[in-house]
Amino acid sequence: MTNQIQAPPNRFNWIDRTKGLAILGILIFHFFQNYPERINIVSVLDRNLAKLGYAAVDIFFLMAGFNVSYALISKLRKDGIDKIKVNWKSWLSKRLIRLYPAYLLAFVLSCLLYFFFGNFPRKSLLNFILSFLGLAGMKFQAVNPGFWFFTVILEAYIFTPILFYICQNKFPNILIFGSAIALFTKIVSFSFLLANNFFFYIFFLQTNFLGSYLFQFCLGLYWGWVYAEHKAFRKIDFIVATIIFTIGFILYAILGITKVNIVYMLGFDMLFTPFFFLMIQKLLSRLDKIDKIQRVLGFLSILGIYSYQIYLIHQPLYFVLLPKLKQSIQVNSSLKIVVSLMIVSVALTIYVILFTKLEKIVMKLIGNVMSKQN
Repeated sequence: MTNQIQAPPNRFNWIDRTKGLAILGILIFHFFQNYPERINIVSVLDRNLAKLGYAAVDIFFLMAGFNVSYALISKLRKDGIDKIKVNWKSWLSKRLIRLYPAYLLAFVLSCLLYFFFGNFPRKSLLNFILSFLGLAGMKFQAVNPGFWFFTVILEAYIFTPILFYICQNKFPNILIFGSAIALFTKIVSFSFLLANNFFFYIFFLQTNFLGSYLFQFCLGLYWGWVYAEHKAFRKIDFIVATIIFTIGFILYAILGITKVNIVYMLGFDMLFTPFFFLMIQKLLSRLDKIDKIQRVLGFLSILGIYSYQIYLIHQPLYFVLLPKLKQSIQVNSSLKIVVSLMIVSVALTIYVILFTKLEKIVMKLIGNVMSKQN
C-alpha cells in the first residue's frame, strides 16, 4: 500500500494531512453518533465531538475550493497565461468522471451491505432514484445520510463556472460574493427557526445545499489563488483570520456563559474556519521537520489521500456493524466501546483497501471505454 501512495514531487504534504485530520475527526464523531448504547459517556462525546465533525466538514469544503483554484492558477502560470481562460465544460466533465464512479460504487456496496447484513432502508422510489443520482442531500436520502456531502460538493463544482462568471474571474470578488450569500443563508435559516419551521431551518442550515458551505468553498478558491501566486499564505491572511476568530470566540464565550443554545452552523463556522485552517497548515508544516513523528504524519497522508472514499463508505459499515457488536461483545459498557472501536477500525481499514482497489478497476474500465470512443 505504501507504494501506491507515493506523492508526486509537486504535491503538498500538508494538504493531504489536513484532509487526513478532517476525515479522522469525522470518523470519530460518527462512531459515537451511531454507537447504539447511549450511556452517559457516549452521549457526552457525541454532543461535543459534533463540533469537531462540523469543523472538519468545513475544512473539506475549503480544501475543495483551494485545490480547484490552486491547480487552475498554477497551470495557467505554467502555460504563460495571465488571464483566466478555462474550458469549463471540459473542467466539469473531468470532475464528474472523478466523483461519480466512487460514489456509485459506494452506493451499490452500501445497498449490498444492508441487504446481506442489515435491514435495507425503505423509502419511496423517488428517494431511491435521487440517492442513486447523488441529488438527495440528506433530507431525501434513502441509503446513507453521509451522501449529502456528495450532493453539496457536486453543486459546488457545477456552480463554480457561474461563480467565476458573476465575479468576472476576480478571486477577491469571489470571496466577497461567497461571504454575502453564505451570510444571507444563515439569516434565512435563523428566520425559519424563529418561525418554528424546523424542516426549512435544518434544510438551509446544513447538509442539503451549497449555500450552507459557500463561504468555505469561496474562501478556499481565494486562498488557492493566494497560495499559487505567493507560494505561501500571507501575513495579512493570518492577521485577519485571527481577528475574526477572536471576535467569534468572545461571542461564543458570552453565549455560553449566558446559557444561550449555540448552533455552530449559524455563523460560527464562518468565524472559526479560516483560523482553524491556517493554524492546522502552520502546525503541520512545522511538524513535518520532526523525524520522530513521520510515521504518524504518513498515516495522516494516507487518510487524506483516500478521504473521499472513506467518507463515502464508512457510515453504512457503522450502521451494520455497531448493532451486531453491541449484541455479541459481553463485557462492561466502557470496555465494549474500546473493543468496538478497535474492531470497527480494522474492518473499515480492510473495507477501504478493497474499495479503493475495486475503484481503480472501475476507473480503468471507464478509461478504456472512453479511449475507444475517442
